[in-house]
Amino acid sequence: MAEDLKYPNASLYVLILAAEEVMGKNGLASVLNQGGLEYMAGKYPPNNLKQQVPFSLYGKIQQAIEDFYGPRGAKAILMRVGRALFRYSLHEQSKLLGFASLALKALPVNARMKLILSKIVKAGAEELSMPGAIEETSDAFIITRTACPCQFRERDPNIGVCDHVTIGTFQESLKWATGKNFRVKQTRCLNIGDDIDEFIVEKTPMDD
Repeated sequence: MAEDLKYPNASLYVLILAAEEVMGKNGLASVLNQGGLEYMAGKYPPNNLKQQVPFSLYGKIQQAIEDFYGPRGAKAILMRVGRALFRYSLHEQSKLLGFASLALKALPVNARMKLILSKIVKAGAEELSMPGAIEETSDAFIITRTACPCQFRERDPNIGVCDHVTIGTFQESLKWATGKNFRVKQTRCLNIGDDIDEFIVEKTPMDD
C-alpha cells in the first residue's frame, strides 16, 4: 500500500461542496452512510490549506459514490463532481489549482490549454502531494502523476480506470480557459496496478 499522504483541508471542503451540488445534501448523506462515513454527513472541514486530510479518506469518499451508484452510473456522477470541484476551487481556494492570478485573453487556444494544464500539474505537486508532469504532442497533452487518492480505493481492477473526478476537473478548467469543450481520457491508473496515472487531453475541441 502506498504512503498515506495528506491533502489540504480545502481539498476535502470543495469536494464535499461539489458532491452536494451534484447529488444534493440528502443524496450525499445517503452515500456517506452506506459507505461507512456517516460521521462526515453534514460536516465541513476547515477551508484552509493545512495538510490534514489523508489521501485514504478522500479516496474513500469517491469509492462510496462508486459503490452507491455502481461503476457505470458513478462515472458520470464523478465527472460532474470534478467539474463542480473546479468551479468551487476557483472561487473558494484558487491557490489549490494555481489560478490565483492568470491572464489568458490575449493567448491563442493552444497556449491557454497548455498554461491551464501546467498550472494544475504544478499545483498538484506543490499543494496536493501529487507529483506530476505534462508533455505535449502534435495533437494532445499527456499528463501523468505518481501519487493519487485512487491508490487507497478498494475496487475490482477489472472495472478499469477510476479517476473520473480528475477528468471532470480537466474538462471544466479547459472550458473556463478557452470557452470550448475538449475530450479527456484516462489511459493508465495507479488503482489498477499501473505505475502512474495518465490522462490524454486532445487538442481538437469537441465543438468543432
